[in-house]
Amino acid sequence: MPPLAAPTLQQEPRTGGLYDRDFHSWALGQAEALQRRDLSAIDWDNLIEEIEGLALSQRNEWITFGARTIQHLMKIQYWDRSTKGDLQHWAAEVMDFRQAMALLIAGNPGMKGRYAEMFAAAWKRGRSLAVKSFQKYDRQHRGGTERTFRNWDRILPEECPYLLQHAAAYDDKIDSKPRKDVWPPAAAKILNDRLGTDYPLLSDAAPRRSRGNGRRR
Repeated sequence: MPPLAAPTLQQEPRTGGLYDRDFHSWALGQAEALQRRDLSAIDWDNLIEEIEGLALSQRNEWITFGARTIQHLMKIQYWDRSTKGDLQHWAAEVMDFRQAMALLIAGNPGMKGRYAEMFAAAWKRGRSLAVKSFQKYDRQHRGGTERTFRNWDRILPEECPYLLQHAAAYDDKIDSKPRKDVWPPAAAKILNDRLGTDYPLLSDAAPRRSRGNGRRR
């Protein structure tokens, strides 16, 4: 009878190396290799992916703040049971989100070339957030009876009714921070009527080119 072979331990294959097993150690190792200019120690594919991910994270952060801005602009414009307190709160939230977007652009000016793409993504996400908000408000204000709920997905416009310069209220060429007096025309009218503000009713067809343009005469 042949001797019994010593048992062997079966190890699961590691397909991703240190990058998958211990990202922290991988990142430090890559930083050290770059400091040494040791190109042979660079995990090129994963390093490229991580650097691209950093750029995408900044873009996605701007989109998130843009979506929240659009959500709150739609609350101002479309929620017919808003109180003065609601409008004041939503307007303040918009200013906070605008400030966050402006800081991201100031620190990452290369993103300005992707404004159209980012704003389109922000609109899609912001509209979805607004639909969910209005559905929640309907449940709160209409006694929870589903037959009284409005179909907000059909009520809200399919195409974005806002211009980027009116939603963000920031032009890095002339503004040091987002402007408090720039609002989409429909939102400005509601805030003026309900809160007594005096925001200009800007044109919704052309971009703002200077501080003096855009006011209806």
